Amino acid sequence: MKSIRDENGKVKTSVYIGATIVAMLVAMVPAIAAMNAGNAAQAAGAMDRPYVKVFASNALYEPAVGRTNVFGPGGIFPFFNSTFTCANNVLNCGVMSEEATFKGVFKEAGKEGDNRFTAQYTVPITYGDHQVAGHKYSVELIDTMWNNADPKLTPAPTGVPAFLSAGNGVAFDQIQHGHSMVDRSDAPMFMNRVALYGHANVYDITDGGHKLVAEKIFVHLMVGRVIDESKFYSDFQFNSPLPLVVALFVVNVPSGVQLPGGVGPLTPEQAQSFTPMPDDPSLKNAPPANYKQLSDQGVNVSAPMPQSTVWPVDNPTQPVFFTFLLFTDTRAFDSSTNYVPGIN
Repeated sequence: MKSIRDENGKVKTSVYIGATIVAMLVAMVPAIAAMNAGNAAQAAGAMDRPYVKVFASNALYEPAVGRTNVFGPGGIFPFFNSTFTCANNVLNCGVMSEEATFKGVFKEAGKEGDNRFTAQYTVPITYGDHQVAGHKYSVELIDTMWNNADPKLTPAPTGVPAFLSAGNGVAFDQIQHGHSMVDRSDAPMFMNRVALYGHANVYDITDGGHKLVAEKIFVHLMVGRVIDESKFYSDFQFNSPLPLVVALFVVNVPSGVQLPGGVGPLTPEQAQSFTPMPDDPSLKNAPPANYKQLSDQGVNVSAPMPQSTVWPVDNPTQPVFFTFLLFTDTRAFDSSTNYVPGIN
């Protein structure tokens, strides 16, 4: 085995770079936790504050993010293409949602009930039959399962991504998207404080009501920052000048029924072919790293399998639904308790 030190006894620069690459792949290299063992005080503090609480406001409704946009010609969802005409124009896409709020609490390896959130927003423009302009809606997390437990609600289950643990669809300090090849590459790379997958209910709460709109449909949440990928790959730093945001996706594309825009009926596989698109390279490629070089440097890590899986967004018992909310005024902090007013 080659020495990791030079003739002066100092650790080689290449080893530092290799170790940093491993740190990028937190989800694939559980042993990375050992690298922080020297800071016992910090670790003890984290154990005393195992929860992450997140509060956010000022949400942009249906912004365009890579090919995830849902707007006009060029948007990947063909159901309501006449609603927006600003595809591929991120700065001008989306509409501010009045009085939008988000609050949640999350725990790594948490049990049932440890991860909860509620997002409320007023729809500024009608988008489909189930999001009406002027109505206020509430998205409430139900579980953190990748597939619905009831096979009738997920007729075509897909494999749980390796960076998530089965039954606990929450990851912390996780790189995602972009060139990371972790869960789709058609969106900018994020460094997430919290990433979550599961199912949510959507309610119309206009004028104090609580009418169920959609039940147990797929949800993806990110609490993090967009990374400048060109700079990241030059210095391998997670620092970002961009603000912390909450990105919330709520998606259902039901199979077996006629969909808006003259689409369908679709098979379950067709219904789930938008998230991500079949040509997304993350579905067949592992995160980019020179694993042979790492092995030569004494870092024992095997090349992982691809870390992207088709989202199981087909619940045929529920209507077609798509919401993307980007909360721009976000705070996240560690806490010793899981109490959050309004969601406990």
